[in-house]
Amino acid sequence: MFSPLDTRYLEILPETLSEEFTLKSQIKVEAEWLLELSSRGFIKEPLTSETLSKALDGLSQDEVTEIERTTQHATRALVEAIAARLVKAGLKESAHWVHVGLTSFDTVDTASRWRLKEFMSRDFFPQLALLKKELIRRSELHAETPQVGRTHGQWAVPSLFGLLFTESLDRILDQEARIKSSVENLRGQSSGAIGGYHASSLLVDNPLELEKSFLGRLGLKPAYASSQILPPEDVVNLAQDLFVVGSVVAKLAGDLRHLARSEIAEIAEGMAPGQVGSSTMPQKRNPWNFEHICSLYKVLQTRLQLLQIDMVTEHQRDLTNSASGRFYIEFFSVLYLMLHRLNRVLPRMEVSEANMARNIESAGGSVFAEALYVGLTLHGVEDAHSKVREGAREAESKNLDLIEVLTQKKMLPADMTPDKIRSRILKGSQLKLKHVVDRARKS
Repeated sequence: MFSPLDTRYLEILPETLSEEFTLKSQIKVEAEWLLELSSRGFIKEPLTSETLSKALDGLSQDEVTEIERTTQHATRALVEAIAARLVKAGLKESAHWVHVGLTSFDTVDTASRWRLKEFMSRDFFPQLALLKKELIRRSELHAETPQVGRTHGQWAVPSLFGLLFTESLDRILDQEARIKSSVENLRGQSSGAIGGYHASSLLVDNPLELEKSFLGRLGLKPAYASSQILPPEDVVNLAQDLFVVGSVVAKLAGDLRHLARSEIAEIAEGMAPGQVGSSTMPQKRNPWNFEHICSLYKVLQTRLQLLQIDMVTEHQRDLTNSASGRFYIEFFSVLYLMLHRLNRVLPRMEVSEANMARNIESAGGSVFAEALYVGLTLHGVEDAHSKVREGAREAESKNLDLIEVLTQKKMLPADMTPDKIRSRILKGSQLKLKHVVDRARKS
């Protein structure tokens, strides 16, 4: 085992993140280049995407690796493997034109971007859609479920449990537009050695137009800052936008994990029949899925840093990002695993509204301190903040309820009861929740 992605998570990861898809992507780029040359009359024999697909179907890494033992060059081995397949299929002239006008990283870098577009459309956005759907469901399901809010690990003011999901939903909605823009901005190239179009200038009068037409077949844009390798900012920008989604997922998982603590017990991960929580303590119901997401988030951070470090290379080309570049896909794999895990655990999460009510009750009148100070100010009480604060300290020292203390001091109007305060202060929270859910449904 070299990486957990090779074994433990292999069955979860989609095809677009597999090693086999790396080869498939590079074959796709070489095939589209051949079709572009064919469309311009360089190849006289009939060549279509269907005949190419049939000829190259099943071309494996083993075939390429066998040739690479001689060439000691991965891309040249791929070129020779493709050419051999075409000759075998009776496309001898087409075989002669494989890779002509390109350099290695025209293929490698362009294929990596095409692969990312495929991953985003096939796998990432569907997972994100599932998460948004569940966040909407949870927001609405708990739109009227009271929960005590917490700041600095302490009780703050009353809240709604649904807002926990609404917050994540709204952040994801904001970020989704940026992600889509970054996907559309992924680049490709056919600019050759040092990015100067030297080889393609021998083929056509306008190599920039040739490149644009070729990349259009792949759904990519040209990068005129290419210098034999593509400038890295398109991938880094996408990764950084995706990292924000990973952060939202990690925060939600972390918050839910803490709500599963024994002394809080407001939620619990659903347990499948026969599932074990501990090897020695039969009663345990650990929030291990939420913890797993938090753990993956640490790996996500390190892989983003790798992408950022590799933004600097020397002159037109060097190999200081050659080995490290093979690990870039782990960033996208880890993010996919985080989304997949959250989508698996959220729908079966159990919620204890009774414990939420118990915790609000335990907090007592102190959670209404803000509302009391604002309400007293509205009733003309001077320096209401100080008076409520002093009342709160007295309630703490005497183990009394804040509302009881303020009532004894004859500071509270008769209509300032906990139920009336609660219904009033939660009105804005309910409006906020509805606004975000409505926005999500329209997106």
